[in-house]
Formats: sequence, structure tokens, C-alpha cells
Amino acid sequence: MLKDNHGYPSNINNCIFDHHCAFVCCYWITCTPKEKEITQRRVKQLQLSNRADRAEQHIRGLRDINTDTIATDVLYDFYLDTLRELLQYSDDPEKIEIRIATAEENRNNDPHTFNPEPELFSFQEKTNYRERLTKLAKMLLYLRRKGRISHSHYQACYEYLRWLNLWIQLNRQIVQANKNFASGDMRVAQTLYGVILSHLKSDATERPEKNALKNFVTDRIRQILSPKIEAMKDSDNPEEVLSELIHNLDTHKKTNRR
Repeated sequence: MLKDNHGYPSNINNCIFDHHCAFVCCYWITCTPKEKEITQRRVKQLQLSNRADRAEQHIRGLRDINTDTIATDVLYDFYLDTLRELLQYSDDPEKIEIRIATAEENRNNDPHTFNPEPELFSFQEKTNYRERLTKLAKMLLYLRRKGRISHSHYQACYEYLRWLNLWIQLNRQIVQANKNFASGDMRVAQTLYGVILSHLKSDATERPEKNALKNFVTDRIRQILSPKIEAMKDSDNPEEVLSELIHNLDTHKKTNRR
């Protein structure tokens, strides 16, 4: 039989597969039923292992900013089901059982309570979170298409991811506004709180965390303006104080529009 430079029969060059694929096909045809069973088992093991690792990565990626179990419950269901199926194929079932026990324990941990006074995220942290949220959205869509979650549950999860994305976007402004408020620089704090409030009002997302942030920002603005309002009441010339207050608010609105 004529062979090419790679040692394959020369007529394989007319096949639509490359030489590597041809080798795999030839191996699959000539291997015994036992070898086929072992190969199929290894492939299934690899698929389930990769699937479990991806689900675990999503859970870990959300952990530090997670304030609701709506998405993590879905991920834990998928992760645990995958691990239990992997038990049937794994060469180290004890290791998989440990992962299952750990996941079941971690699932019972309460999510973080929403805190409107967060730490500042670095540029890299914000980028990483955005990438994780994008990948998680794709994962949830995959689970929706597989019928593991209902359409309404998927929509609720997606709304939660939209809120987290907005929260990450506003991180720098809210941290800076809180610092200015604490240091007594009320003029800058009022401007920044106004910018945040404008973002919240223009965003269509409906989440309890968003309402909590809106109430927090509104209360801070009220605290900033209260002394001015009290000064107006006690002033001998309240019209002048009122005029100055209105002027400051108009300037504040123009700054927000920019």
C-alpha cells in the first residue's frame, strides 16, 4: 500500500478530515468494546469535571458582592447535580464527595447585607467583575435553554445581574461622595450624591438594593440641605437665603447634566 510522508495511506489525503482526525477515526474503528467503554467514560468524566469547575468559578466570582441568593441558588443546584453525576465516573469519588459536602455547607451561608458605604474597587477589580457578570449571564441563559430554570426566574436573575453591574459602575462616585460627606466637604458631596441619584432614577432596574441606595442618597442630600433650610428660618432676610439655596440647587442640576 502506498503511504504519504506521515505514514498514512495515500488515499486518506482525499478525505475531508486532517491526518489527526483520520488517526482518531481509525483508532475508534479498530479499538475493542472495552477500550471504547473506557474512552467514553473518560470523555464523560472530563465533560462533567469541566462543567462543575465552571459552575464553581461562577459561585466564587459572585461571592464578595452577592446580596441575594436568587442566582447562586441556581448555580448551586447545577453544581451539585453535576458533582453527583460525576461520582459515577470519577476515579476519586472521595474527593467529589468532599466537594459536595463543602458546596452544601457553603450554600447555607447568608449573602452579604447591602452596604451603601462600600470599599473602593480598583480598575482591575471592576473589569474582573464585569467579565464575571457577562459570563454568568451566558451561563444562566444556557440553563434557561436547558429547562433548568423558568423564564420568570431567569428574568429575575438577569435583573439582579443588571443591578450588580450598575452598583459596580457607581462604586467610585458613592465612595468619593461618602468620603466628602464624612470630611465635611458638603458642596462636593451634594454634587456627587446628585449624580448618583440621577443615575438611579434613569435606570429601569427594580431591585431592593437599588431602592435602599436611593433612600440612603436622598437622606444624605437632606442632611446636607437641612442646616441651610434651618438657617433660612432663623435669618432676618429669609428671601436672600432662599435665593442662594435655589441658586446652589440650579448650579448642582447643571453640573449633573454635564
